[in-house]
Amino acid sequence: MKNNIFKFGFIAFFMTVLVGCDSGDTVGQLPIEDINSEEAALSVTIDDGSEVLSDLTLQGFEDEESLAKSGANRFLPDCATVTIELTDTTKNVIIDFGVEGCEVRSGHIVKGRILMSYERNIDEMSLLINYSLEDFFIDDIQFAGSRTITRLKENENGNPEYSMNFDFTVTLIDGTQVSRAGSKTREWIEGAFNGNWGDNVFLINGDWQTNFSNGGIHSTTISTSLRREASCRFFVSGVVELVRTNYSGSLSYGDGSCDNKAIFTNSEGEEIEIVL
Repeated sequence: MKNNIFKFGFIAFFMTVLVGCDSGDTVGQLPIEDINSEEAALSVTIDDGSEVLSDLTLQGFEDEESLAKSGANRFLPDCATVTIELTDTTKNVIIDFGVEGCEVRSGHIVKGRILMSYERNIDEMSLLINYSLEDFFIDDIQFAGSRTITRLKENENGNPEYSMNFDFTVTLIDGTQVSRAGSKTREWIEGAFNGNWGDNVFLINGDWQTNFSNGGIHSTTISTSLRREASCRFFVSGVVELVRTNYSGSLSYGDGSCDNKAIFTNSEGEEIEIVL
């Protein structure tokens, strides 16, 4: 096996992986190991931002509706403003992080607003939540689009579960856009409804397609459930399979330890360590 370590500064990485397309470079002219590592690292970054967005939305909902809600150890920061608008049948929740931004518990800086809407009868076993984003940024990267979330109060394992359909566009700091569409489920396996976000654990499954500005397309399928612990900024375990026209491979988030590393293994068995 050949082991390479790629350390990307957040801004420098995006400039390297995508701006090169403007100077006439094509995917076919890049070494295959560069395509593998750079696009895999970008997928990791978008995955992380997508999960932060899920955290914020689900915690915003549960903070508002849970009987066990508490002001202690919440995920939403104090600088986020929550506004409630009621109609006869629906409840609209606006979570506003302001234009200057708030630091959330995961360490990311979030700006803009999340607009949620759902039926007021939250005691139903299944509840549909719609939400959209308004001038929404995570660490100066903009997320635009909408999602529908079906909240299942209790799945076959007795746990709360959230099924999400999404279609959003990510705009990087240089103006380059990456789009993603697909679906995933989040099963809340630990810490549900106790009012303390810090001990929550989710298992995530799903598949989606990511379209890059250089013409690259990633089809992604979670083959081993991704484990997200609220006490850690990164996924602690799980495997996703990446399929592209010119190559394929898998991305592993480890064995359960909280660290900032993932291993990309291409179709030839070469391992590339990505520092998140």
